[in-house]
Amino acid sequence: MNKIYLILIVFSLFTVSCTEQENKRKNTEKKQATSSLSEIQKKLDIDPTNAEYLIKRAELYMQSNQYNEAILDIQSAIKQEPENTDYYLKLADCYLNAGQLKNAMGVLKKVLSIEPKNTEALLKMGEINLMVRKYKEVFTYANAALEGDPYNATAYFMRAYTYKELKDTARAIENFMECLKNDPKNYNANIELGLIYSSKKDPLSIDFFKNAIAIDSISEIAYYNLGMFYQNNDYLNEALDTYRALIKVKPNFPYSYYNIGYIYMQLLKAESEAVPYFTKAINVKSDYYEAYFNRGLCYEILGDVQRAREDYQTALNLHHNYEKAIEGLNRLDQ
Repeated sequence: MNKIYLILIVFSLFTVSCTEQENKRKNTEKKQATSSLSEIQKKLDIDPTNAEYLIKRAELYMQSNQYNEAILDIQSAIKQEPENTDYYLKLADCYLNAGQLKNAMGVLKKVLSIEPKNTEALLKMGEINLMVRKYKEVFTYANAALEGDPYNATAYFMRAYTYKELKDTARAIENFMECLKNDPKNYNANIELGLIYSSKKDPLSIDFFKNAIAIDSISEIAYYNLGMFYQNNDYLNEALDTYRALIKVKPNFPYSYYNIGYIYMQLLKAESEAVPYFTKAINVKSDYYEAYFNRGLCYEILGDVQRAREDYQTALNLHHNYEKAIEGLNRLDQ
């Protein structure tokens, strides 16, 4: 039986979408930050307490994941402008990126003491409470944000994700849809709705996954889960086409090759067609013991006992006590 590969969706509630293209942009910014740091440092050498320059340097530090340095600069800027909530919000971001949730919450509470209806602070407080699964507090902050901004897509996404965590699928769908109503290009909302409808075997999932691909054309999450929907619902040609499309944009993603191999082997009974795809999966992911096992199974069916034995043994070496590999070796010894 195929082992479904679960792709974790890592997202920030405060970006429109966490796409691969966005990650590439951030990597470019990191490279640019090094040269920019020297320029801003020259200005700070002349005017070391200039809050604007300190914030600029902090931003450059953050691009390079130098959070401790960024925190010090932002704190220095706040000393110059203690009522500037933008600086506090940036400090909260820095703490969040550094994993210092308690410090982030303390800063955000300071913002809310200055501006009780600050939407960004409310949403960040909601995000932190979602991280620690304090769902009642998530709703409190998300609802407060919506009072000030009734069309805020992030607040609807936050509520939707919380309902999903609470297994209230109907309300999760309702809020994800509200999120998309206000932000049609929200990648994460499309993915989440695709996953929900896919779990129901509802073809509506196809549209949401395709929407996500239109937003991020190199997203393995969207392609893969679209392929899985097709595969699990016996649209095999569509599944094969989707996995092949994913291979074009992500040739080093091993699970596309594996699933094509599985379809040929298990569902189409075309073992000789399956072998090259399991091999490609292994070439990309050398410890992929399931791929070794299934290639071995193909070889066994095709009568190539020696190669079958080698693959079963490799699968067992990679995953000790792997029952399927042990059974395969025992069959060959009979």
